[in-house]
Amino acid sequence: MNLICLAAGKGSRFGDLGSYLQKCMYPIGLKPFLELSVRNLTQSGIDVSASSLTLVVGHYKEQIQSYFGDSYNGLKINYVVQDEALGTGHAILTAYQQAKLSGPCVVWLADGYVKSEQFASMLSHDMSVVQSVAADRDPAHAKIRVSLEGNRVTKAWEGDSDYVDIGLWKFSEAMVKRLTGRKEVEYRVMPNLQDAIADGESIGYLIEEEWLHLGGTEPTPEINTLRIAQRVRQLEGMDVNL
Repeated sequence: MNLICLAAGKGSRFGDLGSYLQKCMYPIGLKPFLELSVRNLTQSGIDVSASSLTLVVGHYKEQIQSYFGDSYNGLKINYVVQDEALGTGHAILTAYQQAKLSGPCVVWLADGYVKSEQFASMLSHDMSVVQSVAADRDPAHAKIRVSLEGNRVTKAWEGDSDYVDIGLWKFSEAMVKRLTGRKEVEYRVMPNLQDAIADGESIGYLIEEEWLHLGGTEPTPEINTLRIAQRVRQLEGMDVNL
């Protein structure tokens, strides 16, 4: 299984912090935000000696590369540079092309906190294409809302349920090659998943209890970041009094 993390974003919704800090390197205690998910990945049951993680980097890439180096807890780390920000679908395809990957993959967005059990559930899911979703009624997230029926996603983009895509996916290699088929300002994952559904692709889903990510802007980027940091610190067993 290929493991890919998208960590190239410029943090345009991260307020002034994005001008000097790669968003995923925001400190939680004495660890960067991204490290917590990478550590959880290594504790999810994967064979780290037989696996590798490809980090797609760009904005302030040196912060990530200098911190993680070429391995973490026995997990080999490779880097692929996305020179031009053309969207999540483009970033995943770039990882495959530059790192010469083949076969299925599990992908997540670096500004999201992913628990070990989330990785484990995604890795073991019996479907080849899977979205992770969580309840979120924010009207600003209407485009990433999904529709669900039974154990399938019936609409991966602009759906009508209370659930939104939270940026943790499983893809077949065939699906990766489809992720730049449609351009919605950028080559985004969800519109291309929707096109695949329209063509008869079956997509599964996993429902998560909460969506913890640094990209929120309500009521402000700063307040959202502090809220997420406090919740993650709580999950990590740290002092939540920042």
